[in-house]
Amino acid sequence: MQLATVWNQHIQHATVRPLTHDDDDLIYRFQSAHPDYYEHFQDHPVTRREAIQDLDDVPVNATADQKAYLGVFEDDQLVLIVDLIIDYPLPSLVWLGLWMPEKTLSADRCAELYQSLVTTLRAADAVQLQLSVFMGDRSAPAFWTGQGLTKVQTTTVVRGDRTANVTIYQDKFAR
Repeated sequence: MQLATVWNQHIQHATVRPLTHDDDDLIYRFQSAHPDYYEHFQDHPVTRREAIQDLDDVPVNATADQKAYLGVFEDDQLVLIVDLIIDYPLPSLVWLGLWMPEKTLSADRCAELYQSLVTTLRAADAVQLQLSVFMGDRSAPAFWTGQGLTKVQTTTVVRGDRTANVTIYQDKFAR
């Protein structure tokens, strides 16, 4: 199942497509406009290499075919990057590795986009989504709990030689 194709059936006023290395410049420009995100786990602005590395990175025990790195476009402008790992870490569970909305998107529009993603994942037989939020992130916890996600645990993640404390949130989809 092509996740972008299914999402396009459930989203309004936007188009979803997979991002590829043909979009490297676009991905870098978009991510570099979000320095506050990177301040949580690194001591420098995102580099071009780091930004486009997201296209290929998969967690331990996941494979490249489980990854969906998607861009949501409104009026041909990238407004959201979503990095998903399907059936990870368990079957029917989806890991949301990156949810990076354009700063101009309202909280209501972000909520609409997230709810359309949930509808899409349910159509793909997913039963749950999990994600992590960096400690110190002031806005993400309120957004995610507003979408019905609950805290599962707090843990430490390692990225290179740096560590960061995160809270894992989950959304168990109603059947």
